[in-house]
Amino acid sequence: MSSAGTAGGTVGGATMMPRTPLIRGVWILLWASWIGLCAQQVANVARFGAPWPMWLLWLLPLVLFMPGVARDNLRAVIWLCFVTLFYFVIAVEWVFAQPTAWVPVSGLVLVVLLFSASVAYIRLRGRQLRGVTSEVSQGGEQDG
Repeated sequence: MSSAGTAGGTVGGATMMPRTPLIRGVWILLWASWIGLCAQQVANVARFGAPWPMWLLWLLPLVLFMPGVARDNLRAVIWLCFVTLFYFVIAVEWVFAQPTAWVPVSGLVLVVLLFSASVAYIRLRGRQLRGVTSEVSQGGEQDG
């Protein structure tokens, strides 16, 4: 197998291609907004003095996809987008219920930011990986 054959390949769901600076910036924004949303959810549950099972219920859907996203698995990012939509609905309800409270407003901003960064990452990274895959299948093997 030539080195061109593995340029855009995956090993265990992890891509082997380095990210461009733009994609790296979107990746960092995705993780920053994700961690921020987790912290906001903790703050929201803590302000009501909820027991630990509530903390687990609020954070588990967000944390569930972290290993897949860390391995650069685009399907995990897509599923994260679906889960983020549920947090968006809840955040909108909270903002209407408490429009002056900063915790619900910050949650809404972070959910929108996370969803937008995730969609942008899927689009940009998917194009990058498809481009390399099509280059390898069309002419990468002929150069050697």
